[in-house]
Formats: sequence, C-alpha cells, structure tokens
Amino acid sequence: MERIDFFLELYGALPRAGPGDNASTGRAFSMMKGLPPTPTILDIGCGPGMQTVELLRLSGGTVVALDLLPQMIARVKEAAERAGSADRVETIQADMNEMAFEPASFDIVWSEGAIYFIGFEKGLEKVRQFVKPGGYVAVSEAVWLEPDPPEEVVEFWQAYPEIDTVESKLRVVSRLGYENVGHFVLPTSSWTELYYEPLANRVSKYEPEWKGIAEAEDVLAEARTELDMFAKYARYYSYAFFVMRKQS
Repeated sequence: MERIDFFLELYGALPRAGPGDNASTGRAFSMMKGLPPTPTILDIGCGPGMQTVELLRLSGGTVVALDLLPQMIARVKEAAERAGSADRVETIQADMNEMAFEPASFDIVWSEGAIYFIGFEKGLEKVRQFVKPGGYVAVSEAVWLEPDPPEEVVEFWQAYPEIDTVESKLRVVSRLGYENVGHFVLPTSSWTELYYEPLANRVSKYEPEWKGIAEAEDVLAEARTELDMFAKYARYYSYAFFVMRKQS
C-alpha cells in the first residue's frame, strides 16, 4: 500500500470529509430566497455526500455531485439510495479544477470545505459562470477568529495560505461582483461530532495495526497533529459559511 491508500483508509470512511453538519447546511440553504420549486444544484467536492443528501431533502430539486475520488462517488450513490433520492442525483468523478459546465446551468453552486482545492477567490470566480442570474453560491471556508494567533497554529495553516478573517473573505465576495447574502461561523460541534471524534477513534484503531509501516505511521502522525491543534487552538480558527448571490 502507498501513502494515499493509508490516508483513504483512515479518512475515507468518516461520516464527513471535513467540518460541517446538517444544521449548518440547512442554515445556509435557508438564506436563499426566491428559489424555483425544484432547483438545480452543483455540489463541488461532495465527499461522502452527507450534505448532498441533505440538499436533496431540503430543496426537492436535483443535485450534480462532483468529486475526484471514486470512493467518495460510490458513497454518495449509496447515501442517495438509502435516502430514496437516487433518481435526483447525478455523480461526476472529476477534478474540480477542470470542471466544465454550460454557462448558467445551476440555480445553486455549493461547496462545503472544498473550494480551497481551487482557491477561495479563484474558485468563486470560476463557478460564477455556472450560476444562473439571481442564483446562489454557498461555500464553507477556513477563517481566523481572533487576531494574532500563536505561531504554532500559524505554521500549521501555512499549507493553506488563503486562510484569512471573515471580513477579508467578504471583501473578496464583493470584489467578484456577488451580493453578500449572509455568513456564519460553524460551531465547534461541526468539527467534533462527525469529523474529529470519529477520526480519533480510527487513529486509535489503526495505531497497533500499522505500527512499523513508515507511510502509515506518517499518516497517523499528521492526523494526531490535526487533532491536537484543534484541541489547543480551536478559539483561533474555524470554518465559516458564506452565502452569496449572482446579480441578475
């Protein structure tokens, strides 16, 4: 097994691929006024599809769920089947950097914790063409919550240089020509209940099994670092949901 295989084994079965929960998905969706009765939605970086299924339930519409990993696409299909919504979801295995849809194809473009793969500003600029006039974009994105975070946590986030304050993110949204509809910071439970607590359990499970396997131990060490960083410094950072509207 290669390093990516150990990574997918550890993270690939988590309930969510990152911070979030159905309550936050619903809160962001509720900010979108004047939607058609059955909106068309593009869910970018859908992961295992928890929010995909929730969007199907909330909207009564259709969702195109896009992810690079075939394991995630399989989980989305299974989740939609269990929810009785398989007929309203289309899955696409593709790199979001290379996605190409017809202009003005969707009423909503959605991305929970995944727009960073393109970049916050670059991603919002890219997806704008896919949204119908008057349609919406909703993304969750890493943000600083307090000024002057400790050096240790700043170094941890160097892998993602676009982390910034909520105010700075809102300025990006406005600069790109979107209407700022609303925003909110995800609660601590969005990190712990469906992401970090299950991750910690899986780390404990695999530590004895993977002992002595260098690539596997490296993956476990990175996971422990991520968990420890949140335990010590959660007051300084989180994800925030940003809901915006394309001008008609």
